[in-house]
Amino acid sequence: MVTIDDFYESNTSNSDSDNDSALMDDAHSEIISSSITTNGSLSLSDDENFLIINKTKTDRIEKFLFKKNKEKLQKYAKMNGLINKFYRQQIWPLLINSPSYCSVEFDQTKKIYFCPNDYYAADKTQIESHRYYGQVRMDVERTLKRFPPNYSDSDRIELQEELIVVIIKILIKHDYLNYYQGYHDICLTFLLVLGADVCLPYIDTITKSHFKDFMEPTMEKTRDLLSYLMPLIHCINSECAEYMQRGGVGNVMFALSWFITWYSHVLDDLDIILRLYDLFIVSHFLMPIYVAAEIVNFYSKEVLSTDCDMPSLHQYLTRVPSELDSNSWEEIIRRALHLFRNHHPDTLDVLNDEWRRKCEFIDNPPMETILRRRYGKDSSQNDNDVEKSLDINEHQGALPRIVLWGVTLTISGLAIYIWNHTQRTDPTTFISLGDFLAQLYGK
Repeated sequence: MVTIDDFYESNTSNSDSDNDSALMDDAHSEIISSSITTNGSLSLSDDENFLIINKTKTDRIEKFLFKKNKEKLQKYAKMNGLINKFYRQQIWPLLINSPSYCSVEFDQTKKIYFCPNDYYAADKTQIESHRYYGQVRMDVERTLKRFPPNYSDSDRIELQEELIVVIIKILIKHDYLNYYQGYHDICLTFLLVLGADVCLPYIDTITKSHFKDFMEPTMEKTRDLLSYLMPLIHCINSECAEYMQRGGVGNVMFALSWFITWYSHVLDDLDIILRLYDLFIVSHFLMPIYVAAEIVNFYSKEVLSTDCDMPSLHQYLTRVPSELDSNSWEEIIRRALHLFRNHHPDTLDVLNDEWRRKCEFIDNPPMETILRRRYGKDSSQNDNDVEKSLDINEHQGALPRIVLWGVTLTISGLAIYIWNHTQRTDPTTFISLGDFLAQLYGK
């Protein structure tokens, strides 16, 4: 089995932090150089800038490909993207690597990889009798929006059949894996880029390195991994995280399909999907969670203006990724890489513990906080108000007891007055406050 560590050791010799920092410099210099023309003018049209930027990217990718510089290609895939299908067909196999039991060769003339032998051979009977065949076929046939719009009906049907075969062959090869709804979106993306003859070994590797936790008999591990999202949101926007928790979306089920399909199930734009795949295939398998945290942060003002209830927040958050354009995605990717460097997955359990303690306070606030919210205090002051209320409880802990005794004495005095004036007895037998309290508390 290919482990995460094996996957990364085979692709790069530097840390993620070093790679990202160097790539930030590359991206910055690229933006500057793309804005300068031969006469020194900085006022170019959008079309001219687009052409220059893509020319710069193409030149660099060509250079890295010629030298087979996997480290630079990994950086480019992460921060800039690989431009088009032609380059992805050559670069994805370099970055992912095929399993040790399945050799893949490169055709220098056609500039594509090919498998000299079919290591995933399975006949029609094996495929159609597989335990997940019916579920896979149903999912594939109803996912029309994921297929390219320029495909004819006959081409689409052929592609659907190829996709079903690809998925079942992977499941036959690894019988311990359990198919989940959404895995077909992953396989379709690789099929569209690499083709049916080549995609299988790379789907195999990426499945074992990035998706195996989603393919266990239960979704317990998936739920545990998804639980890192709220602590990350809390790190970068505590107000938004607490608002979401109060609104009932702290279980982050709105982001489940984002995570387990690398956003391909919720996006229609294939170019954006492929850009995200460029990032994810060379990143830690939790990178989609970091991206999700920055998506929520990017739209935090809109989230805070949405009604603080589960139906409203869930409905809004589920459609957020589809509203992002390519420039916004690039900004979110940049932020997600920065968040990853500052809060590595090794630290997420600590963040999770801190968030759980915070949730105990959010879910069971003191009475003062409840009254403040009920009677119109600005919820945006929540952090300061909470701290103040904690200070009041700590330094003025005697105040509730003073109030309680004041109320007790007032009621006692009133009770004594009523008792003494309703009993027709000698005034010398009037009950005193001390006697009343002694009788009241049985002393």
